[in-house]
Order: sequence, then C-alpha cells, then structure tokens
Amino acid sequence: MTLTFAQYSILKATYRGVTYRQLEQETNFDHLLINYYIEGLLTIGLINVSDQEYTETTNIQLTNEGVDCIDEYERDNPALIIKPGVN
Repeated sequence: MTLTFAQYSILKATYRGVTYRQLEQETNFDHLLINYYIEGLLTIGLINVSDQEYTETTNIQLTNEGVDCIDEYERDNPALIIKPGVN
C-alpha cells in the first residue's frame, strides 16, 4: 500500500499508542485534518480507536497492518523517515 506523508505521520505518531490529544501534539495537524486521516486509516484497517467520539482520551493504536505499512514506507522513502522526538 502506498501511504501519503500525512498518513505516515499519523501512523508513526501512533506507533507507541497515543491519545487523540497526544496525536495533535505529535503531528501538529489540526483536529479536522486528524479526523479525516483517522477515518481513512480506520477504514483500511491500519489503526484501531477506543471510541468513535475522538475525545482527548480516545486511544489510537496501530494494527499489525499499520506497522507493516510504516516499515514499507520507511524502506521506500528513507529520506522522509520521522526520527523519534522530531515533529
């Protein structure tokens, strides 16, 4: 599967398991953009969420397929890898 950089950014931020609020902080995306990408990533089975309300405490976790997509993206795009602690 081919990911966009925004999809990769959200998947990478959720790698350790984050809340919705933490995802905003990690990606610096606004809530509308995050909601759009969360819906898409849920639809294709790359993430799971603890509830559909997307509150500050909603937990977002990668599926095995999501982890595989991160690995594939990083193999195909080594210059675009997001390093830990870098936004």
